[in-house]
Amino acid sequence: MRFSVAPQIFELFPKYYVGGVVASGVNNRPDPAIAENARQELQAVVTELGQRFPGNAELTADPFISIWRDAFKTLGIKASEFLSSVEALSRRAIKTGSVPSINPAVDLSNALSLKYLLPLGGHDLDLIQGDLEVRMAREGDVFSPPDGSDTTETVPPGEPVYADDAEVRTRRWVWREGRKARITENTTNIFFPVDGWVGLNDGQVRTACEEIARLFEEKLGATCHVFYIDEAHTSAEWESAAPSDKPKIEMPAVLPPVKRERDEIDRLLTRGVAGIITAEELEARLRSGRRLRVKLGIDPTGPRIHIGRSVALQKLRDFQRLGHQIIMLFGTFTGQIGDASDKQATRPMLTPAQVESNVQDYKQQVSLILDPNEVEWRYNTEWFNQMSFQKGIELMTNFTVAQMIERDNFNDRFKAGKPISLQEIVYPVLQGYDSVMLHSDVELGGTDQMFNMMAGRQLQKVFGQEPQSILMNKMINAPDGNKMSTSLGNGVYITEPAKDQYAKMLRTLDAQIFEYFETLTRVPEPEIEEMRAAMDGGENPLHFKKRLASALVAQYHGEDAAREAADSFEREIVNKEIPTDIPEFNPAGGLAEMDLRDLLVETKLAASKKEAARFVEQGGITIDGEKPADPKAKVSLHDGMIIKRGNRHYARIKLS
Repeated sequence: MRFSVAPQIFELFPKYYVGGVVASGVNNRPDPAIAENARQELQAVVTELGQRFPGNAELTADPFISIWRDAFKTLGIKASEFLSSVEALSRRAIKTGSVPSINPAVDLSNALSLKYLLPLGGHDLDLIQGDLEVRMAREGDVFSPPDGSDTTETVPPGEPVYADDAEVRTRRWVWREGRKARITENTTNIFFPVDGWVGLNDGQVRTACEEIARLFEEKLGATCHVFYIDEAHTSAEWESAAPSDKPKIEMPAVLPPVKRERDEIDRLLTRGVAGIITAEELEARLRSGRRLRVKLGIDPTGPRIHIGRSVALQKLRDFQRLGHQIIMLFGTFTGQIGDASDKQATRPMLTPAQVESNVQDYKQQVSLILDPNEVEWRYNTEWFNQMSFQKGIELMTNFTVAQMIERDNFNDRFKAGKPISLQEIVYPVLQGYDSVMLHSDVELGGTDQMFNMMAGRQLQKVFGQEPQSILMNKMINAPDGNKMSTSLGNGVYITEPAKDQYAKMLRTLDAQIFEYFETLTRVPEPEIEEMRAAMDGGENPLHFKKRLASALVAQYHGEDAAREAADSFEREIVNKEIPTDIPEFNPAGGLAEMDLRDLLVETKLAASKKEAARFVEQGGITIDGEKPADPKAKVSLHDGMIIKRGNRHYARIKLS
């Protein structure tokens, strides 16, 4: 079966985003205790929603709700008359303090819709004819209203709808589902679309989809497959579940859910994972007993690896522990070009010397996570330096310009009139060819890499290889909630001093604590859930940030370093004690005065004058307790002067 979003929808709403969960083998008549638990979960979310939104005015002002009103207005739909499904459900919950319990599948999906404020539909897959699509209504489209009658409505052309090959399933995009989309206690195969917007709540969409899959597998014995649709990836396909050979009415009233203890493969496929292409394919490969070739490519465009990149390395370590062959590919050729996956401007090309310089420390850093003796270390200059121009042109013939330009960032730049260089366009072809040369069975990468990794699947088919599975890890922000960036100064690097790592992790936003535990550490999942429950119960988040910081430091520096970093933080930050081991600086020639920027560089409190100026302008520098305001100021030096950057970096002037 295929689910897709029509190009016309993306032309109007390029940031539209859909998460899809296919739940097969659902037992919607579970043990009564499970059904009661689903009802209780729904009521708990309703109660919390009422506390969060005292009235409809507060609800309507929420950006997750108002964006649908704005979208409806763009389409000429009266938002006051036709409320999005999530707004209608939320208003009912707030007004009455309850939502009727229907059956476990519907109760759980309603609870998640209210929890994340997302339109979350449900379609009985066994009642869908052909494929399902979000598109504009066409002449002759009909809709079966959910009023219990056998009548149909004619849908006016141009109205956004969910429709299969026979009729409209949901009118006005996310307004109202028809009776043929209903989920009953006899429904066994369900498709859940979760609608959202890139840049606003796409993260919540992914989280909601993962939670749907988890709940339906744990509580209702389902097997779930998750995928995501956006402007660059407009469709997804899956094998339709075979209908039961018995009439659904003969299903027993109580059927225990199918349960299986989660093993290492289950954890590998779920922990820190944002998506898999395809989950069934990869699980079958993992359970076949065959040793898989698992690839991760890194372009050495900088000297240090930050914790965002470590997420994929942690997952690679999980594969390594299961005995699979790990391939660490350094993009010594592609690194010169630069991957444009997450860029809104052309990245400057690097020289071979710059790339070679950057790659020197990468192997050592990667070895902090992986067992280096069990890694196949590769460099794509091995094949690209030998490739003729004619061979390169032949490689390009397997793709079209339209395929390349449909990527979000290229499309945005093209519409904005920003330049897109040819070497950027061909980058996915080069990354895809890496998979051919390495005979990759699995490729790992962030969600921003899906386009490039799909190019690998396409080229492997061309070269007669079995296409690689793709596992996309979650992408994390910096502790301050912004994108992790060296230029912003918010990066956390795996080789930086233990004290710095510890202090930076304590600045983590509360909302990111457990995502960090899941993706950056290997703290057992039950322990993480216990901590999450404790924080939800009112325990101070700082307690868990300290545990997170200690776990990360211990991972890269050892337990002793983690304890010392924690003790140092209490002494120097909490109790305001000045460290005893401050580096001393004796100015050459006995200078009595220095430019502040030069002083910060000479004392190694800044790497450059530009960085020094930024630290001063941001208020991060103190001299004997005073904050200088002018980066270009002249500083009179005296013996014993204390210069401090932030809370942890010191230098003492020694003139004698």
